[in-house]
Amino acid sequence: MKYLNLMVITLVLVFGSCAYVPKQAVELSATVGRDISEIKKSHIAFINLYYTDLLGDINEFIDNVYLPYQIQKTLENEEIRNEMLSAIESASSYDPTGNTQKESFEKIKIFLQIIQEEVETYRKLKLKPVQEQFSLVLANVDQSYEQVHYANSIVTGHLASVVKVHETQNEILSNLEISNIRIKAAEGISDMSEKIGDLVQKAQKGEGKLDEIISKFEKLVK
Repeated sequence: MKYLNLMVITLVLVFGSCAYVPKQAVELSATVGRDISEIKKSHIAFINLYYTDLLGDINEFIDNVYLPYQIQKTLENEEIRNEMLSAIESASSYDPTGNTQKESFEKIKIFLQIIQEEVETYRKLKLKPVQEQFSLVLANVDQSYEQVHYANSIVTGHLASVVKVHETQNEILSNLEISNIRIKAAEGISDMSEKIGDLVQKAQKGEGKLDEIISKFEKLVK
């Protein structure tokens, strides 16, 4: 993006101060305009790749850390634990009708459904802020490039008329909001994926309490 900004400003400063504007200057400005579109595509592709990886890291943490943790916490309830143990024991007993096994399966299935619903609710809660930021970043980038493209088209048009170059030089420089090109992402977002990966490894290796790991994860994904 610094290249684009430098090109636009250089064109205005250099050619705006000259009495003669070569034909190549107009073509150069038009070329910059075409390059802006290509760089925008690459920028958006990078953002898509980054956030897709980040969302994948969050899903991996929930599947490999939070899901087992939630099962463990639920089974700490003595009544639920005894009911599950009873269902498993009943399922292993002989019943030629198969009714015992069916009843046991229904109990286990209900338990798993409850766990799944809780985990999926948690997943949506943790994915939502990142997804919202993803959409916001894409919108900001699109707007910024549109502003640069529009500013560059003004430069190109005025370069074709030497008389108007001096009159519009200051106007272009004052109206070109280069600062809008920068993406204002939350501090530390660039290393969020790495931190989530570390938490997954610690949980799988049994390094630290799951309660503390879950707490650190929740502080990361707000």
